[in-house]
Amino acid sequence: MNEHKENLKSIVLWWLGTFIALLLIIFNTIFYEMLKTSFYTRVENSLAIVANQTKDRVIPNSDKVITIPQKLDYPISPVMIAVFGATNMKIVAKTVTFMDIPMYPYLKSNENFFVINTKQYGKVALFISRIISPMKGYIVVATPLYRVDIKLQDILLKMLVLNPVLLIVLLLGANIVIDRILNPIKEITKVANEISVGDLDRIIPLPPQKDEIYDLVQAFNKMVIRLRDGVEMIERFNSDVSHELKTPLTVLKGELEIALRKERSCDYYKNTIQIALREVNYLIEMVKEMLFFTKVENETQKELIEVDTLLLKVINDLKSKANNKHINIDKLEAIQLYTNSILLKTIFINIIDNAIKYTPENKNIIISLYREDDNVIFEVEDEGIGIKKDEIEKITERFYRTEKSRNRNIKGFGLGLSIVKKALDIIEGKIYFESEENKGTKVKIVIKNKKL
Repeated sequence: MNEHKENLKSIVLWWLGTFIALLLIIFNTIFYEMLKTSFYTRVENSLAIVANQTKDRVIPNSDKVITIPQKLDYPISPVMIAVFGATNMKIVAKTVTFMDIPMYPYLKSNENFFVINTKQYGKVALFISRIISPMKGYIVVATPLYRVDIKLQDILLKMLVLNPVLLIVLLLGANIVIDRILNPIKEITKVANEISVGDLDRIIPLPPQKDEIYDLVQAFNKMVIRLRDGVEMIERFNSDVSHELKTPLTVLKGELEIALRKERSCDYYKNTIQIALREVNYLIEMVKEMLFFTKVENETQKELIEVDTLLLKVINDLKSKANNKHINIDKLEAIQLYTNSILLKTIFINIIDNAIKYTPENKNIIISLYREDDNVIFEVEDEGIGIKKDEIEKITERFYRTEKSRNRNIKGFGLGLSIVKKALDIIEGKIYFESEENKGTKVKIVIKNKKL
């Protein structure tokens, strides 16, 4: 069954067209009403001028009312004029063409300009001016509005023709713009569809202009790189785990197969079980370390920690492992740090535990904790077996163990320093090594002391 696939471009054009159409309707309605008001205002002003001029020409400071000329030379045409008495509201003088309609409601109104509909002239504009001297009454000046209406209708017709054309032109322009916007997105979609676990080397070229599309392409490329690094990490992790599990499982299998080949003594079986139990415990400890490694990155909660107090507790807990090795504290400043306590404790434990494991008896381990500028410095220096120069860069990799440390009598899986490195990445810290074979190693941890 084919599902209907909505096209983003069509949706955008539809909503944009709807919005533009509504905007044009609103704009044209407002523009038409403003234009209509402007025309009517001009008519009103012209009628007011006619009314004032009529006072001077028809009623020149006399008690006598004379006939109003039928033709007048004014900006509006034709013009109809009538004079009404104040008492009886009847016409006392008028042009021949003045309308025969009841004027009483308009003469008594507080307004002086009206637009009315008549059978004789259609829509008509009226302007009423009051007379005080030489007689009391009203001058009414009127003109048909068909010329104004014709102009307005002509403008409205042009707007109705031009607006669809304008809408089409705007949508064509929007179509071009949308294509330019969507092309990089289409390229991202194409690359995303082609990407597989076995092919994570595809990167989209960044557009020349730094805009939102540039940010999108850049974010996509970074995501692909992270995926590639993640896949490589998983593959390497699987390879490392397989390698580390292979030895104890091989030992288990070998011992059990030999034990089952023929009847053995009770002591032999007991010894075989002890060997198997040792390897099982080794596997359990390895699994614990691996599980802890995967959980480290989820530790994000922060709090204010007394770093010196935490370090002293870790040292006290590890003293039982030290045997005849001397743990000395060189510097210990009172330091508060806003960070994750679990991660910081993990760093302390792994660094000190390594120093204890790889330092011979009756040798010294020197621990320091102090401030340096805006950083917290934690140092551990031992007199142990040391590390080769070509191995220093690799020792924070998972399951990596130096040649001298690959002794099954020294417990370890090569995960300790990789856990430290991961924890430091989360709390924004760095690790540095100084080492010389058969003389010892100095580990320096630098953590930014951020203010609350």
